[in-house]
Formats: sequence, C-alpha cells, structure tokens
Amino acid sequence: MKIIDELIEEISNGNSKLTDILIKTKVLAFKLKNEELKSWIDNELNGYDTDELPEYRKLKCQVIGSMSNGFQRASNYPIPLTGIDKEIAEGLTSVRIYQSISTLDQFIYDNQGSKMGNHVTPEVCNYISKSLGNGYVIEHARQQLDKVQITQVLTAIKTKLLDFLLNLNEEIDEDNIDEFTKGKEKEKVGGLFHSTVFGDNATIIIGDNNKQNVKNITKGNFNELQKVFESNGMSKSEILELQTIIDDDNPDIEKYEFGDKVKGWISKMLLASMSGGWDIGIGAAGSLLADGIKTYYGWK
Repeated sequence: MKIIDELIEEISNGNSKLTDILIKTKVLAFKLKNEELKSWIDNELNGYDTDELPEYRKLKCQVIGSMSNGFQRASNYPIPLTGIDKEIAEGLTSVRIYQSISTLDQFIYDNQGSKMGNHVTPEVCNYISKSLGNGYVIEHARQQLDKVQITQVLTAIKTKLLDFLLNLNEEIDEDNIDEFTKGKEKEKVGGLFHSTVFGDNATIIIGDNNKQNVKNITKGNFNELQKVFESNGMSKSEILELQTIIDDDNPDIEKYEFGDKVKGWISKMLLASMSGGWDIGIGAAGSLLADGIKTYYGWK
C-alpha cells in the first residue's frame, strides 16, 4: 500500500521528523477507521493528559539537589534515599514523560542543556531530610533525566511504529483496504497495533479516562471534593481525615495559604501517591490536591 510504503521509507531513511511521520500516519489511521491508532497519535503529538502511559514513557531517574547542615553544603549532589520507605524511594526515582513529541524534539536538538527533570516538592524534601544524618537538610531537589534517555523514548516510538507498519504492509494493499475497516479484519489490525506498540499484556486507556477534575467542585461542597479525590484513587478514610480538619484549620484567605493541618495532610497524601497508593503520579497528585482544596475554599 502506497502510504504505508512511504511511511516505512521516511522512518527508515532518518531524514523526516517524527512529528511529520505521525501526522502522515494519522491519515492512514482515518483510512483504517482505527480509533486506537488515532488516539495514540494524538497523544504523542499533543502530549498525554492521563497517567495511563505506554511503558516506553516511564523512565528511571536520579534525585539531585542541594543540602546543608549550616557548616557544610553540597550542591548538585545525588540525594541519599536509603533511609526512606522503599516504595517512596522507587516513586522518586521514576519519571513519567507526558510531553509532546515536538517538546521532546526541541529539548534534544535546540541545545537546551543535557538534563531534564521535575522539581521535588518542599514537603517531600522535608520528609527525606528527616532520614539524613549530621543535621543535613535538603534545600531543594529535582528528579533528573539525561538527554540520552529522551532520545531513547523517541527511538522507541519510531521502532514500534515501523514494526507495526511492516507487519501491516504484509496484510493490506490498496485493493482490500475496505476489508480492514470492519469486522474481524478491523479487529486484526487493532490487535496488531496494540501488541506492537504497547505489548501483548498491556492495558492502556486512551482518551477520556473518566476521572473527575476540580471543575466539578463548587465552593464549600465537600461531597464534590470527595468525588474528585475518590475517582483518582484516594481512600474514604483519607478523605474523612481531611473532612475533619478542612473547615477548622484557619487558612490564610488573604495569602491563599492552607493551615498547618491541611498542609500536613497534603504532605501525607503526596507520599501515598509516590508509593503507588493513588491512580495518578506525584506530579498530577500535587496539582489535584492543591487545586481541589483551593476550589473548595473558593480561591479558584
């Protein structure tokens, strides 16, 4: 099939940008009426807005930062994690890549440095500091990735797409494409795509994952706040703990700052998200918690 042959050639010769290749592949997806392929392409082109990511977008990282004890200071230093909970340490050394292909391309080719990373929240830095000896306190820290790891993500996308197209090219041609838009033949294409890109045993939710967001919360309505948190994996006991303190914690309404009890509760929930207790990662959890409670208070 002509469009498949062209895509295979463009991937193989290395002269075409991955963004352009994916846009052209979207034409093929429409010809095949394959919604999963369309959605995957859209996510890769626009960035992912869900924590249901393909495995090739889940990477290991270093935690780098600065710490001091008033007498000595270490900058850009690997933060020791041996003294904290193993599951939390695992969460801190794992990064999910949500960015679009064009953003990743720009990082690699525009000389923007050799590292990419996410800032570790002050609450988590405080938690890690408690495990350090000699009075050391972490001033700031970040999850750090090397540029070569981002290059490997892009290479994985190219390789998986190429494998899919090569296999598809053996099954389909211009004369019989309509056969692959319905029934068992359509399912065959879908299965071929899914197994090639995600793996035989992967379960990936593409598109709307039905999670609630802060737009569903009105000021002072705790039931709506509870629904949002429950839909993202928080337990009822954790939410009940928040309910007992949220209205009596004396937040600073002029500076939009939470009270001490709510701050402590948020810190505990962030640690839970790192250990896999939620359906979302720590980055998304931090935003959801803060934005949800701010919306409840009427600050957003």
